[in-house]
Amino acid sequence: MMRTGMRMLAACLAVMLSSCATTDTQRPAPGSHPAIAAHRGGAMHRPENTISAFDHAVELGVEVLEFDMVMTADDQLVVHHDATINPDICSPDPGSDVVAGPVRGLTLAQTRQFDCGTQVRDIYAVQGYVAVPGARMPTADEVLARYQGKDVAFFAETKVPKPTAGVADVDPVKFAALVEAMVRRHGVEDRFILQSSDYRTIDALHAINPRIRSCLLGAHNWGHRDFLATLQQHHATCILLRDSIAGKADVTALQDAGIQVYSEVVDTPEAWRSYLDLGVDVLFTNNPEGAIEFVERSGR
Repeated sequence: MMRTGMRMLAACLAVMLSSCATTDTQRPAPGSHPAIAAHRGGAMHRPENTISAFDHAVELGVEVLEFDMVMTADDQLVVHHDATINPDICSPDPGSDVVAGPVRGLTLAQTRQFDCGTQVRDIYAVQGYVAVPGARMPTADEVLARYQGKDVAFFAETKVPKPTAGVADVDPVKFAALVEAMVRRHGVEDRFILQSSDYRTIDALHAINPRIRSCLLGAHNWGHRDFLATLQQHHATCILLRDSIAGKADVTALQDAGIQVYSEVVDTPEAWRSYLDLGVDVLFTNNPEGAIEFVERSGR
């Protein structure tokens, strides 16, 4: 299912180009749709953070592919949500001697020995979910390489684990440097947004390459509503906002300042409606197929 009449809007929403950096393109125009971001590729449809999920999301016509990045022992960036490999969704291959543990304590080759497509988190085991036995954790590099020619933006989160005994710490500056080099290598600087609740990686990336956009997570933990001041402090041009802490006036003020506003991750018609009413630029969801159908029926 390809969405119609959205690609020009999506291009302006997803990238930071001078031709798009205007008030008119920051806010969805009357009668237009918000862009759809597929959380972990659409975790209610296919195994989260796998190529099968991202392929399916692209086929649906989403504008933004979201994924998580974790650093391995040999400084590779693999796509996995948890700092420790989650045995509820990833199991070692038969005959393999690898054991689920901190990703930072495993080499890339070792992470390849997990099947992350047979099992599923309970919260994503819904009607219509399709398991893909044998699906692997891709690298972030593989994701960019596979979809750099597609009409999508990349919304990637740095996962910096807490210090763990016997495992090397992750240097946020090095993490940011690896991301920057990867993004530049694939020529997607204007289609990549780094998101994080660890603002050390946000600040480091800006220092290395201010052309690459960044997005702040965790605004609900700030204890204040001066969102723009915090965004400016970290040179960020994007924010995730919960409808419980922000109203339409907050969203409008941020958009007028050139900030792109994402919803929190929401998966129900009621929640989608709430964020549509706020006027967010991007709906962020595990259920992109349902969200696409909802916003098209809504006429927005």
